[in-house]
Formats: sequence, structure tokens, C-alpha cells
Amino acid sequence: MLTILLTGTSFLLKAQDNLKHKAQPDSIIKIIPFGDGRNTGYLYTIGGKLATREDVAIKLLAYTPSAMDYHAARNNITWTWVSFSGFAVTSFAAGLDFARNNKNAGITSAFVNGQPEFIYQHHNLTGAYVLTGMATAFLASSIINFARAAFHANRSIQLYNQQYQ
Repeated sequence: MLTILLTGTSFLLKAQDNLKHKAQPDSIIKIIPFGDGRNTGYLYTIGGKLATREDVAIKLLAYTPSAMDYHAARNNITWTWVSFSGFAVTSFAAGLDFARNNKNAGITSAFVNGQPEFIYQHHNLTGAYVLTGMATAFLASSIINFARAAFHANRSIQLYNQQYQ
């Protein structure tokens, strides 16, 4: 009876043992660049077989540590587009304000002391300068968010691949 009890206990302990499964190296995600110049792109492979971006996203989202970085990358991509849109709008508005308030925008001709002269009106360029500063800030924000998105995307793939190494 004691033998059966000890044997049963050892099987129970063995069943509770958390062994890390050895996955096949065919689960590793690799990125392969292709093309030259303007025609550059990336291919994804999982186990040496071509995979779509959606397949890679499903794999990354299935593993919790890489899913957190994948979500951070997607969030940074969204803010990159928002910042770039802000840059486009504010730089266009700054250009319009400079064009409306430049030295030649209000030029008129008149007779001064019997001589025809050009009279330049004084304009305030403060709005254009403020909009230029905002455009610069939006551009910097866009670049920073894009760099962070690239960092998190690479890190999510590295974290996913670490479980198989």
C-alpha cells in the first residue's frame, strides 16, 4: 500500500513539473529585405516559408511579451501619422501666413514729394513664426514616434524568437 502511495505521489509530482517545450526552429520569424533604392521591401519567413504580415502579427500577438511590444509599435505608428498630419497642416498654414504678410503683399504706389514711389506696409509675421515652430515640433514628434515604432517592432520579434533559442 505504501509503495502504491509513493508511486502515485511521484506521478503526481511529475505531472506538475513545468518543462519548457522545445519548439522547432521552424517557428522563428525572420525578416528578409529585398530590392534596391525606391523598390525596397521586406519579406517575412516563418520556418523558412514565406508568411504574410498578418501571419506574423498573429504569431506575435499569441505570445504575451511580444504582444506588448507589438501593441506599442502599432500605437507609435498611429501617433507618427497624427504628428505628420499636424506637420503638414501647420507648415501649409505657416506658408500661407508668410505669403499674406510678406513685404510685397501690401505694396502700393503713391506720389511722395512729386515722385512716384512704392509704399510698403508693415506686417506682423508673429503668427507665421509660431506656426513654423509648431510645424517643427510636429516633425520632430513624427520622427521620434517612427523611431520608437521601429524599436518596438524589432523588439517584439526578438522577444518572440527568444522563446525558441
